[in-house]
Amino acid sequence: MNCYLTGIGLAAMVSATLAGGAIAPACSLILWNANDQAVVAARTMDLYIDDQPRLVFLPRGIARRGLSEGDAAEWTSKYASTVLTALDFATSDGMNEAGLSAHLLYLHDAEHEPADQRPGLSNLLWPQFVLDNFSTVAEALEGLKKVRIVSVAAHGREWPLHLSIADAGGDSAVIEFVKGKTVIHHGKDVTVMTNEPPLEEQLTNLKRYKMFGGTLPMPGDIDPMSRFVRASSYLKTLPKPADTAEAIGHLAGVVRNVAVPFGAVDTSGGDSADAWPTRWTSVSDHSHKVYYVMPVNSPNVFWVDFAKLKPEGTDILALMPSEAGLSGEVSAKFKPLGPVSKAFPPTL
Repeated sequence: MNCYLTGIGLAAMVSATLAGGAIAPACSLILWNANDQAVVAARTMDLYIDDQPRLVFLPRGIARRGLSEGDAAEWTSKYASTVLTALDFATSDGMNEAGLSAHLLYLHDAEHEPADQRPGLSNLLWPQFVLDNFSTVAEALEGLKKVRIVSVAAHGREWPLHLSIADAGGDSAVIEFVKGKTVIHHGKDVTVMTNEPPLEEQLTNLKRYKMFGGTLPMPGDIDPMSRFVRASSYLKTLPKPADTAEAIGHLAGVVRNVAVPFGAVDTSGGDSADAWPTRWTSVSDHSHKVYYVMPVNSPNVFWVDFAKLKPEGTDILALMPSEAGLSGEVSAKFKPLGPVSKAFPPTL
């Protein structure tokens, strides 16, 4: 998810938020699956409020329900996952023990499919459903055909969203809801995602720029279309890394170039509502099952190595990324959040 400041005052911001307007999160995602060292993905979380993220390790065997009411999808997690949650009601980002990642981003004007016979799944648990049940993108796309994604209100508003998934083999997909229909972009060439407009329009716009057949120079603004072009351009010119650490470092450099600093103002002249400051960045190393977190309130980087955690554990574990001094591998710093019998995040 990612958002950016559009110059409205605080009172207008609060009013629009309460009215369920276009103020929302706006993020950027970049997958690097062609570097010969590791499949790595990085994303920013840009949001108009502090999303109060928790870093949570979820063992196997957690029973879940996709909606609090009505005909809902039900499942028990097959795979352990490490995730970042938002405001304790959504899984916004994460990776499972098989090396499958899921990244939830904002898509203004997303229009969900009409009700049908399929059981419902909250869009706030959409990433968790993928991480709990599947090991590859192909499996996830097939499994998602059996559920209907439902927009669920939380924190006083609904959140129009789209989802990016990637696996250890470098396969990738973006799933969007456009004019009431599911639109899926699938393949190893699906490597960049921001927010509005839908991905098809982003790809068409990309062709206007140098390096992609056009004549325009790389844009420097913070709006979603500019960030998409910038991420795609830098990804295309990355040199081959010498090792995994260098691959992660190179990609982190690209994602920092599409992050939105606090106080940044969109000068593109567009009407996007998604230009809010970056609050954290994650990097998923699909090949080695390591999940990195880079908060903007700290110069430190910390990570979780799946090899150091027990996927069959009986407790859900968590820590707050805002905790002072976090650096390096932090699995030993996790504290019990609750038993696996009590699902987290909860169903709304």
